[in-house]
Amino acid sequence: MKPISKQSGIALITALFIFALVTIAAVAMADRQNLDIRRTENMLHYDQAYMFVLGMEKFAATVLVEGDPDKEVDHLEEEFLKTPVAQEVEGGTISGFIRDATARFPINNLVNANGEKQDAYVAAFQRFVDFMTSGNRCGEQGGFNPDLANVVLDWIDKDEQVAVGGAEDMEYLNKERPYRAANQSMASISELRALNNVIAEEYNCFVGDGQNPPLVNTINDHEVAINVNTAPAEVLQSIHPKIDDKIAQVLLEGRGEEGYKDTESFLKKIREELAFDLNDPTQKQESVQFEEDMKKLKLSVGSQYFEVTATAQIGRMEVTMISLLKRDGNKVTTVQRSLGVY
Repeated sequence: MKPISKQSGIALITALFIFALVTIAAVAMADRQNLDIRRTENMLHYDQAYMFVLGMEKFAATVLVEGDPDKEVDHLEEEFLKTPVAQEVEGGTISGFIRDATARFPINNLVNANGEKQDAYVAAFQRFVDFMTSGNRCGEQGGFNPDLANVVLDWIDKDEQVAVGGAEDMEYLNKERPYRAANQSMASISELRALNNVIAEEYNCFVGDGQNPPLVNTINDHEVAINVNTAPAEVLQSIHPKIDDKIAQVLLEGRGEEGYKDTESFLKKIREELAFDLNDPTQKQESVQFEEDMKKLKLSVGSQYFEVTATAQIGRMEVTMISLLKRDGNKVTTVQRSLGVY
């Protein structure tokens, strides 16, 4: 038998080598094509999910102006505030709910439109902090930093004067990753994470979760009022130092199914519970002080600002958008949008 020549062996090895290279290239091209297909699919699904959450925002705006446009009372028993929306769509699901943004404490109101301190709101927010600190209401660590009100005040006021327990630029510039105090209104609740000595437990207590809504808002409108028909007990207790757990519960029950018809009805309920003895000089002075204090805080029984949380899941992609809507009569405008959770 004729032996195989060296040339034939080299040719065979070369052919095998070329075949291996072609196979590797083909597999790589197939993998790359599959990756491109999946990437394109994800992009299409993301865009589709984003359009769905925008549609949910539009739907919420429509719901907010249904019925009487001159209605002045908003309460928790209204259908749009108590009923979330969930629906299956082709390729996934969409869901969403509406919350009253003015049920929360307006921390930007610690200053006025000129960035100057508003003592009544600072005192109210301090009561809110004290309330959350008492009784381990924010977890096992004992609640909020007792100086939190002044920390927030220094973050949003326009000056560089440090309040007691507060922090201005020098405190933040000395951090490992330095930055400055905003010295302007907060744009998002997430800014709280940047504040001095605000720990994750405090932050989580502020922003709530799927079951418990946030306790504060960062609406950039210094005329925004607290809706006493939707505010939780924690916020109601911040209104006056003598509103304790018991009185707060009475105020919640006093709403009934349709809420207080006006702020005077709400204040009357507080007066009944405080029961000032006007024949006693000290209590008479407390009564006068109460009336003056109430004039400095903006309270309402209706709402202008609503928060819409919408989630769409299409294929492997999920998009969550939080929108702040402002209702003015029969007109609704989008003030702010953010993607993801707080």
